[in-house]
Amino acid sequence: MSGSQNKSESKTSGILKFTGLSALVGVLGVLLLAPIGLVGGSAATTGLNLFENLPTYLKPVTGSQASTLYANDGDEKVVVANFYHENRISISYNEMSTNIRNAVVATEDPRFFEHGGVDWLSLARATATNAISAGNGPGGSTITMQYVKNSLVEAANLAGDKEAIAAATTASGIEGIARKFKEIRMAIALEGVSTKQDILAGYLNLSFFGNQINGIEAASNYYFGVKASELNIPQAALLAGMLKSPNDYKPDEEGNLERAKGRRDYVIDNMAAEGYITGAEADAAKATPIEVNLTHTPSGCEANQTTAFFCDFTVWTIRNNVEFGATPEDRENLLRRGGLQIFSTLDLDAQTAAHEATMTWAPYDDPSQIGSATVSVQAGTGRILAMAENRVFDQTQSDELGHTSVNYATDREYGGSSGFQTGSTYKVFTLAQWLTAGFHLNDHVDGRVKEWGPGDFSARCGGVGGTWKPNNIVKEPEDLTVVQATTMSVNTAYVDMASQLDLCDIRDTAARFGVHRADGAELSYVPSSVIGVNEIAPLTMAAAMAGIANKGVYCSPVAIDRIVIRETQAELKVPTSDCSAAVTPEVAAGMTYAMQRVISGGTGGASSTGDGTPLAGKTGTTDSGVHTWMTGFSSAVGTATWVGNVVGNKSLGAYRLNNKAANTVRHDIWRTTMKAINKLYPGSAFDAPPASMVAATMITVPATGGQDPAAAEELINASDLNAKIQTRTIVSNQPEGTVARTVPGAGRSVPRGSQILIYISKGGTLKVPDVAGMSVVDAKSTLLAAGFAAVSEPQPSQTQFFVPSETIPAGFVVGTSPAAGTSATATGAILLILSTGP
Repeated sequence: MSGSQNKSESKTSGILKFTGLSALVGVLGVLLLAPIGLVGGSAATTGLNLFENLPTYLKPVTGSQASTLYANDGDEKVVVANFYHENRISISYNEMSTNIRNAVVATEDPRFFEHGGVDWLSLARATATNAISAGNGPGGSTITMQYVKNSLVEAANLAGDKEAIAAATTASGIEGIARKFKEIRMAIALEGVSTKQDILAGYLNLSFFGNQINGIEAASNYYFGVKASELNIPQAALLAGMLKSPNDYKPDEEGNLERAKGRRDYVIDNMAAEGYITGAEADAAKATPIEVNLTHTPSGCEANQTTAFFCDFTVWTIRNNVEFGATPEDRENLLRRGGLQIFSTLDLDAQTAAHEATMTWAPYDDPSQIGSATVSVQAGTGRILAMAENRVFDQTQSDELGHTSVNYATDREYGGSSGFQTGSTYKVFTLAQWLTAGFHLNDHVDGRVKEWGPGDFSARCGGVGGTWKPNNIVKEPEDLTVVQATTMSVNTAYVDMASQLDLCDIRDTAARFGVHRADGAELSYVPSSVIGVNEIAPLTMAAAMAGIANKGVYCSPVAIDRIVIRETQAELKVPTSDCSAAVTPEVAAGMTYAMQRVISGGTGGASSTGDGTPLAGKTGTTDSGVHTWMTGFSSAVGTATWVGNVVGNKSLGAYRLNNKAANTVRHDIWRTTMKAINKLYPGSAFDAPPASMVAATMITVPATGGQDPAAAEELINASDLNAKIQTRTIVSNQPEGTVARTVPGAGRSVPRGSQILIYISKGGTLKVPDVAGMSVVDAKSTLLAAGFAAVSEPQPSQTQFFVPSETIPAGFVVGTSPAAGTSATATGAILLILSTGP
């Protein structure tokens, strides 16, 4: 027979609970725990007093339990990490196999279902044995008493009370007697309010099984790879036998196996003797060798390197938020002892794609030690779907190549990184403020390289510094639209845009998109910040991209969907995403319009996924190419990829990663990641911006002919156009040194910000150059270059302009009218005289 745990509790089990209890237990306790020679009247009296003064009941604590972090794999929840101080998973009585319950009762406390917390017969027998062996005999503790002791120890552990731990484990002297009295009194009280089933389950959940493993479920998982509900007779007997001395019998050490088998077989014999199994079942069980299936459950984020850095960010989320405790110590205890089920936002498929792309294109063990991090955030929810880094997560302070505990994707307080300069990716916030201020996408901006002074910028919140002369990576057009400036990422054009805005407004717009420095310092708003000198985390930039995708509504990033306490299934309050409008939907649509062209035909072209999903983005490269970025989004997800130096400041162009220039692999990582994400979170078409936002504001070119060039330049600039004085003078009817004309000309309607070329007059008459003997084409070119407005050939009817010549071939120029060497009006026409030949 098997599983006969229906022995009725003795009707007389409560008779001795309180009647004469103090006197009897006082004598038994002293004899049990102290050598005979040390026991005198005073000791016995002290024991009695201690017993009488103990509290009548102290509910045993729930043991510390491992917490588990889950990721999403489709509709499934997948374990990615476990956190524990003691590896424990508490389960109920009915989740424990009958075999383990029977094995423990048969060996530890055969009359468990009959006594009322104290087995007086066993206690008396143990007392007598201790008297004979000078206190070195058995303790006589029941399962209930052991449960009480374990509870006191665990409560002290949870409180970090070393004195209480010592008091709960002291085995000798007056303190030992007091401890045993306390256990007896509390065991009796516990039996009055708890069922035998709850007491046995509590005992097995608190028991130690070696290797930092506490509780029968964790022990079953580790030693046999099964649940406690699935333990067979030999397995259950081995674990029950380990309770006596876990480290002596644990079967994962070869030196223990013979001793462990003897102990296991002893337990099996007890099970048969108590009628829980038949003799045949016992013989069959003892005939089996010890077979283990060690299933290690590593603690912490290092156990799964694919998810390690997201896991670390989640841990810091718990450590840093008061929702999980008033102090950091409270939060750490909750994580490692509270039995939490942490359901994260991580999408395992997206994470795997990001991790593999990162490790492929920026190998962690590359000698250059170039770093990389990629983060994806869901638009509209702030849920972090992926967070990858090209490092092995290692908290041992190892100096092994490619190992680190620093999370490059996050802020200093959430992983130790101080962020990285973002380069031109930061321009999108100037673009946002440009459109917010009412300017248009096809307005023109000035892309000329020039020196800027503090008076060229406004900043309502403070000063703007000294002079500055920004450059472009490559030579770009001087006169270009805002869309072109974004597509080609022209630094000087964006500085010109910033000069027409307030630098503090640009900073505040960035802040509304959640942008902040990773090191906690104030977000810089000096002119150079426009092209990305602030050091920002990839997570921050990914969340900002998701905010643009979400029609301008930014949602702060979150890593946790919900947390449930495993034992009670109670839900804890978790940090939630805070969503607020950063810009209007129309401005977001305008930003997206320009940023789409970055990927469709601009600096981000190599990041195109080619799968038909509408995408928008912005690239970034810092001074000297020390850091590179690719940021962007579909309508569903924003992703930021950073590749850069973490141990030096050498240009990435000097390195190769996976046989490619290191300054280009950002595109490979971003493209590969987004291509996978597009399948998981399909994007839709972006909203079109208002037509008025796309169309340029039209300005009429003012008349400046005959004006002083400087005054003309000022007038044109004041008209929201960009004047440029030409160094080459031209002949005109205007006085020498004044404005001859502009291109485009006065009265023309052109886009706001267009470049207007100012030509200066060199006077009204010119000397006609000698073009005799030249071809018609060469003669025209020479005359026009000299400043004449027009050159014409004679008509056939004008016979007087066709003359014979002995030296000049027919059809070539013989002379001009007016003649060479004479003065002529520059605005008039010069007529060519052609040869008819000899």
